[in-house]
Amino acid sequence: MRMPDLFPDVAGSLELEPTAALVMEWAKDLYRTGNASLFCSRLDLSASHRMKQECDLICPWYPEVMMNRKWFIRLFATSLVSDAEGECQVVLLAAGKSPLALELFEVHPDRIVSVIETDIAGLEEKQEIYRAVAPEFADRIRCVHTDIYQKKETEKAIFATGMYDPKRPSVVVFEGISYYLPPGVSARVLSIFCSGSLKNAVILDSLLPCRLVREDRRYISRGIWGVSTGTAISGTRSPTARKRWMGCSHPPGVSRLRITQWMRWRGSGPERTGFFPPAMTDGSGSRLHGCKEGRSLRGCTAP
Repeated sequence: MRMPDLFPDVAGSLELEPTAALVMEWAKDLYRTGNASLFCSRLDLSASHRMKQECDLICPWYPEVMMNRKWFIRLFATSLVSDAEGECQVVLLAAGKSPLALELFEVHPDRIVSVIETDIAGLEEKQEIYRAVAPEFADRIRCVHTDIYQKKETEKAIFATGMYDPKRPSVVVFEGISYYLPPGVSARVLSIFCSGSLKNAVILDSLLPCRLVREDRRYISRGIWGVSTGTAISGTRSPTARKRWMGCSHPPGVSRLRITQWMRWRGSGPERTGFFPPAMTDGSGSRLHGCKEGRSLRGCTAP
């Protein structure tokens, strides 16, 4: 059932750039109820149309991959908040236009003290939408502009909110960004959340190197990546180009889930879509990692 438009003055008011719009277009079926639905109704996804058409030609079921990822990150983050010792705080790095903060507050309104979101642009508008659609939670959300390439700038911006307490347990979500960054950049920004008591947790996703994906399935990741980034993945690259592509092997002591597990737990496949995409079994190369502080994420290599 369609949610009533309670705030027509801001409906569809935030225009997203093409890649961000594509991600939300793929995932929008996850956001059919509650504040997340109201939030997403304020997003203008029209910039995604051309890219989505191109991606549909490559892999018509690829939205399932995005929904699996976002569904399980929500489940995993909710579980970590439940398991935290007392009240906790959530940090969403490179948060984009995901309504994850609202989803977590709806499950754990009393366990989350604050949510801090960072990104390089568009967060003033996101904060305004939070105030419009979820005023009961908006005061506990702070959206701040910062570039995660700059560790000191990011750390300063997070602490400047006045809502981050290094003594409080933190759940840090690093979704959809690690494979765009050199491993050193990811390590530096995540080091902000180190503590003496090892009470924090990090969730991130990664992609396998192409060489570890079945050869007859590689066209999917190559094609989707090429459309979404405006580039093509080739078999050979210069040393400089190689540094920009990452895939993470299995770090010891870190929870790792292949996409087939996300799919099974979410209920995809025949009972949900009417078909079982064969490439999902071994072709996407997507993985989700959950790491308790004190255990290292290692093994980042270029595909």
